[in-house]
Amino acid sequence: MLCYTAFATLFLFGVVSAQTSLRITSCLTKDQNLQMSCTFTPATDPKLSKTCYYMTDNKLIGSTNASSTPDSMYRNRANVTITDNKCDLYLKGLPDSKPANYTCFIRQTATPVSVIQIVDKSKLQACSAWSVLQHSGVALLLAFLTVPLLSELL
Repeated sequence: MLCYTAFATLFLFGVVSAQTSLRITSCLTKDQNLQMSCTFTPATDPKLSKTCYYMTDNKLIGSTNASSTPDSMYRNRANVTITDNKCDLYLKGLPDSKPANYTCFIRQTATPVSVIQIVDKSKLQACSAWSVLQHSGVALLLAFLTVPLLSELL
């Protein structure tokens, strides 16, 4: 099953910044919770700290910055984690209400980069092993490995 995907690219003063490409995917867990992943291109300077946060309706859902306090509506319901190139949101109790814009922000420099995705619970695909493959980039690796294997069989 495919997850909804959105892409965004940020250009600063005509030059592509070190942190440019964002991709956001989302799916619905079997427990009816929202799982989102925002992959990004890390800055070339590994000393730069990375911060990630998610917002909806101008409310902070969660952040990797411990000093940022989520909106009371999301406190104790959201978990945000960041790795080298991916920021994950796990939100318990996704409401059935109208579709909402969810925004992922990645800050590695003074200016954060963001990507927005409209989440409609009724249209979200279920999280599956295929979703995990899409999130991790393993699907691309499998595609490259499949061609040589098929050519040996022919």
